[in-house]
Amino acid sequence: MLEKSLVVGEYHIDTSQNSLIHGSRKVYLGPLRTSLLHFLCKNVNKVVTRDDLAQHVWGRLVTDHTINQHISQLRKSIGTLSLHGLNISTIPKRGYIARMEGVGISADNQVSPFAQGESTVNAISNMKVLVVEAQADDRIELIGQLESLDVAYVEGVATTIEAERSVALQDFDLVIIDSLIAENAGIKLIKRIRTGQTSASADICILSSHFDVQRELLGLNSLLDVQGLLLKPFEVSRLKQMLMVASKSNVLLKPQAAYEIIPTDVLNVLVQGKAVNE
Repeated sequence: MLEKSLVVGEYHIDTSQNSLIHGSRKVYLGPLRTSLLHFLCKNVNKVVTRDDLAQHVWGRLVTDHTINQHISQLRKSIGTLSLHGLNISTIPKRGYIARMEGVGISADNQVSPFAQGESTVNAISNMKVLVVEAQADDRIELIGQLESLDVAYVEGVATTIEAERSVALQDFDLVIIDSLIAENAGIKLIKRIRTGQTSASADICILSSHFDVQRELLGLNSLLDVQGLLLKPFEVSRLKQMLMVASKSNVLLKPQAAYEIIPTDVLNVLVQGKAVNE
């Protein structure tokens, strides 16, 4: 029998109605997804393994595919409320975590608030970041700024080939990818990640970098579910803001075919068009 309703921060998991409520808005989850979210949020900001979910939600052995499907459906349900403070993230090779800024678990395992500053610091200090930046000066500068923000781990590479090797050896929370890498290699890497062609989790948070805000680039970012754009030269304040956005982001993956049809040469066409006009 499912435990009583749970209030986590500003969110109410109503087990009597199998719904998630935020203010005056409500989304119906159904019994299984309600139980799934209830267990994740009872362990808010803590990693929960697939075995834990199978035992406490299903009460029996279930396949990883079954769990992944229901997690995906749960994310879509949460997304209908446009909630940015509640996110369910995949922790590769470990399980899942319900992330919520500003709440934690007290000694008696009850959900309770804690200081905003502590939450902000923890969210960034726990991050593992991979920087894929072709220009050495930009790469060194960005790594230095990330280290000044006390992120848990930073690694920098110059090429997408090195990036794919890195994600095969290390689990990252965020990848920052240079949109200006030759032959659209940076954009192609994002596409490969989203279509599951690398060792990185397909729903990993991604930021792109560029010297300019271009409509075409913003369009690509949106289609490829990139969480934000970092402009060069990099600024620590903007970087910190983007790290916080990434730490709270919940990437709702589209069907793989939707990513596969996205063209990766849009920026080249734009550059060629400008050259002709000049």
